[in-house]
Amino acid sequence: MTSPAETSFLTLKNFFETRTAVAGALKFLDPGVEIAVVIGDSVDCALMIRDGKPLLERRAAVNPDVVFSVRPETVELLNEKTKDDIGDIGVNILKEMVAGHISVRLEANVLDLLRRGYLRVVQAGGPAMSEFLSQHGVGGVSSIVNTFKKMRQ
Repeated sequence: MTSPAETSFLTLKNFFETRTAVAGALKFLDPGVEIAVVIGDSVDCALMIRDGKPLLERRAAVNPDVVFSVRPETVELLNEKTKDDIGDIGVNILKEMVAGHISVRLEANVLDLLRRGYLRVVQAGGPAMSEFLSQHGVGGVSSIVNTFKKMRQ
């Protein structure tokens, strides 16, 4: 029998690999960057760009800069309610973080995050992302950098 986390892996794989907005956001990251995603504390995944396209593999990420832990039911929710738009995806992920359904741990230092393109990914979310961040006290580049620093602690 397939576990909810295993089912969610397949949903997340489809989400990341078929939505053009995901490719649009991840293109800002340096080649070779891997993001760790842990579904339900039991399924380790590595998200990366390979040959210009997003790829989610069921394995632990190698030297991830960022580790996302997500509940299986949150994967299903994001898949169902998120449009194929960088800002909408980003805002919905942030909403789930605020709700405590997604946690994020930064493994890399802030300077490496900036050099590897993560700030550009946030900026690619456009007005929707900026508005959401402003509503939560994060406005402007320096504020985003300070938030990264807090997340590292």
